[in-house]
Amino acid sequence: MKIAIVNAQIVLPDKDLILEDASLLIENGLISRIDKVKYRFDYGANVLIDAEEGYLIPGLINNHAHGFTLGPLFPSANQSLTIELVIRNLNRHLLQGTTTLLNVDGFALIEEVEAVNKLHPIKIKTGTTHMPLNMKAAELADGAGLTKAHKAMTVAEMLERGAPAIGEVGAGSTLGGGAASYYLLPRAIEEKTGKTITATQAERLKRAVLGRHIDPSFTDKEKVKAFLKESGLEESLTVEEVIEIAMKVVYASVEVAREGIKEAADFSLKYDVPVIIHNAAGSKDVVLEVAKRLGPNLIAAHSNHPSYDKDEMLEVDRELKKLGAIIDICSGDPFGARQLFPADYIEPTLTMIEEGIADIISTDFMGGNWDAMLRMLEEAVERKKISLPKAIALATSNVVKAIPRLSPNAGVIEEGKTADIVILDKKRLSKVRHVITNGIPAVIDGVIKAPRPDWIW
Repeated sequence: MKIAIVNAQIVLPDKDLILEDASLLIENGLISRIDKVKYRFDYGANVLIDAEEGYLIPGLINNHAHGFTLGPLFPSANQSLTIELVIRNLNRHLLQGTTTLLNVDGFALIEEVEAVNKLHPIKIKTGTTHMPLNMKAAELADGAGLTKAHKAMTVAEMLERGAPAIGEVGAGSTLGGGAASYYLLPRAIEEKTGKTITATQAERLKRAVLGRHIDPSFTDKEKVKAFLKESGLEESLTVEEVIEIAMKVVYASVEVAREGIKEAADFSLKYDVPVIIHNAAGSKDVVLEVAKRLGPNLIAAHSNHPSYDKDEMLEVDRELKKLGAIIDICSGDPFGARQLFPADYIEPTLTMIEEGIADIISTDFMGGNWDAMLRMLEEAVERKKISLPKAIALATSNVVKAIPRLSPNAGVIEEGKTADIVILDKKRLSKVRHVITNGIPAVIDGVIKAPRPDWIW
């Protein structure tokens, strides 16, 4: 198949450059020609796409997300999502311009990932956390999704079979982060009382019992009482009962998970592969410790984590940057759901972008309510914190450099590179119009067009 794209503003993220009024030809899944001509009709193409002066960028490479493969969910190894939810999450990523995803649930097997790869145009790879301490932390937090096959798998075999990185090591579900608030605590409260609480309420409970740094010596009973009153649980739970729930659900795995970060650093050094580590207030000390050993093999995940206060966040991330770590920021949910990332966390995130602290960007999961990476990048460009090509680099060419085995022939617009391409609206960076994966149209005019069975879509 030959696809011609004309009337485009082609963004070259690795060169901090935009080719205005350009055309491009795709043949056999690769970019075969780039011409600085607004309209070119002699390509002999089967398909012609008018970009309408919109920005043509590489397909986004999301280095940190959950909930889009089969296999254990999260580093706590919860039960797998249904295939319907997996496909729904993949569709959402695709419509946001993502063409490559790295699953950082950690315990999925290659077979479980490949089964989904056959069903969807997004290219999926998975990290690995098949290590003793990380397995133990998962079982302390949940572990219901683990089978004998998951427990028998090793990091060495996963890397040999194509896993491009170790991770996510530690997580909201094992270190008291976001997953404890939107998943583990609400589930435990409902099982105990039959009543539901929101992620925001669960976050308030967690901080009342363990504080931002996930420390059991912090417990503030007055704040716990306030939580019970505000959430309507006064008659269902005592202060002592709800503290016990939080300690059991949130803190049980924390110490083991912190040691698991050191374990993962050893594996990263042994196999010379990147390791994606949960960077938050509750794990900062051990993250800083292993950064001294790992340098650029450490990817400090979601380094704008809202468990940090803003000054602490910038202090920790500047230090990690000095140590050579790769700093990942998360688009979170501050523009939409705002359950985990308050709106005021947009500002320190933009500061990280403006100062050049941030190297790459991802979505994480946010209970399935993540904001698009392009939404955060749009904000940064509109506020003149970064140039458009450099903003796009955070989700494309920079990721290829940070995790070389994730998507080695993508992330840039060059002849001979994989034709993973996204066309954006010329007036709104976060509005995705067309998506092409491996040279095949997957989204046209904001509608998924990939040739898949009807029941999936």
